[in-house]
Amino acid sequence: MLMVSFTAVIAQPDKRLASNPAVNYDWQPGYVNITEIAGGPGLSATAFPYSKYYFGLTTVNGYQINQYLIAGAGLGFHLYNEGWLLPLYASGRFTYPIHGSKISPYANGDAGILISFGNSGDDNRLFVNPVLGARYTISPVMAADLGIGIFTQKLPGAKRDSFLNFRAGIVFIPKR
Repeated sequence: MLMVSFTAVIAQPDKRLASNPAVNYDWQPGYVNITEIAGGPGLSATAFPYSKYYFGLTTVNGYQINQYLIAGAGLGFHLYNEGWLLPLYASGRFTYPIHGSKISPYANGDAGILISFGNSGDDNRLFVNPVLGARYTISPVMAADLGIGIFTQKLPGAKRDSFLNFRAGIVFIPKR
């Protein structure tokens, strides 16, 4: 009996079709929403206000140009060790889809302003946030993403603050 079972297993063809092929991400041009939680510890000098840590929620509403590029505008809420700031920014994302795989690497870049509603706006800062990560396709209209990067902010006339940045979120493309 063992010999028959072993022979039956070896006799199976090498190139079989999967019973559940990988779900492809719908990359048709159109509206895209990326909503993420982000945060991380401050790097180097963390004794200054807004430099020890941050945690936030952001959302980007944008346009998927082709299967590789997404461009959009973002808005969010960041909580720091000294208070909170509101990020308003431009975002660009390059994703390299891997044929037949649910996982695809991406590079993301955000740049904008962190708006402070205290001190007459004297605490407004500029920021950049390059990120490398991976996207996992959940369905044709939804994917999860994880990324890591460096979040750097600068108050005019002062030193810059940097953070090791971790991001996790959902990418949503409604059916077109």
